[in-house]
Amino acid sequence: MRMFLILVLVVFVAGVPSAVAQESELSEKRKSQLIKRFPKSDENKDGKLDDAELRALRDFFEARRNNAQLTPASNGKANADADKWKTVGFRQGNTMGGGEAAIPKDGKFRVFVLMGQSNMTGTARAAELKSPYTEKHDRIRIWANGRWEYFVPRNRFGPGVSMAHELADLWPNDTIGILKVSDGGTGVRAFEKNWTKERAARTFDGNKGSMYKDLMNAVAAAKKISQPEFGGFVWKQGAADGTKKDLANEYFDTFKLLVSDLRTDLVASDLPVFILSTMNDQDLLKRALATMNDEDVLKAKKSASKPPLNDAELLKVLVSYMSDLPKAKKLSGRPYIATVIMAQNRAGREIPNVVNVHHGKLPVGEDGIHLNAEGQIKLGKITASAIEKFYNTKPATKSN
Repeated sequence: MRMFLILVLVVFVAGVPSAVAQESELSEKRKSQLIKRFPKSDENKDGKLDDAELRALRDFFEARRNNAQLTPASNGKANADADKWKTVGFRQGNTMGGGEAAIPKDGKFRVFVLMGQSNMTGTARAAELKSPYTEKHDRIRIWANGRWEYFVPRNRFGPGVSMAHELADLWPNDTIGILKVSDGGTGVRAFEKNWTKERAARTFDGNKGSMYKDLMNAVAAAKKISQPEFGGFVWKQGAADGTKKDLANEYFDTFKLLVSDLRTDLVASDLPVFILSTMNDQDLLKRALATMNDEDVLKAKKSASKPPLNDAELLKVLVSYMSDLPKAKKLSGRPYIATVIMAQNRAGREIPNVVNVHHGKLPVGEDGIHLNAEGQIKLGKITASAIEKFYNTKPATKSN
């Protein structure tokens, strides 16, 4: 039985596509076996594993599998220093280095912090990249293996590749640095400054360690060998927090604190923040109305304490009502993702120097979720354009 469960979970972790396809294909017998083996996976205690619970269980085993691949920490100080660059957060970044590279002395060294989950980490195949992304660039660096290296992915890649090249063209006299800390299936609490295993475990991230600590380790080391000027924080995350109602409801406050902590610790009080997401509130409202039937829309309006007077109020009413509807009427397999998207859009309106980058639908791979090579290259270029626009429209507070 133990071997059978392991085989089920290996297939489950390795091959989950978009929406709910393969999760729904698991037999009820197999789902029951999973509940018996992992009772905490049944969050709502209904004796069944719904799609969101199956996704959460998948993310947990993916994180545990990945964590097991890390090199154990050594008791020696030298080895301990080396091991801090082998954490979950740096794992893919380390595969993007193309050899140690000095920082040019001329011009600024503009460093961009990239954080998030799978579509920030990137599952696109580096083998599908073409020139110039396959070549060393004299003015592009990535933090990899505890040092600045040329940025040449050799396994998988995310939006940072094309973004860096676009920014190098934007600032031809400066060097672009990418400092990425990310991992698939990771919730926002894994990135908190005041990280605790218990809070991170709410999205099954307790064993990944503090992503914020990873970042600050890299910042401290980078400052010893270079003079980084932090040009922006790029965030691509949200799905993990769309699995549970309480996580989604807390998202705005958690993210707002993360932005504040980063600005303080990077000594950049007006650090621009770029949130990469698929929909603005208008698109989200259209999606909600398309998902719900007329009867549900009418019930939602009646459930509100007062009738919605505009689209913004209507969206809040619909999303609140939709959160209690059957899973078939959710926007996606992540039942509370609409609440997360609303929180991200709110951050763009209410937090100074936070920009929402709504990229819409981009090309994805066979799983229907993760961007393929074309999609990641497009996302990187879209992000760079948003960064360029920000700097061009903020001449009074930003130097170009």
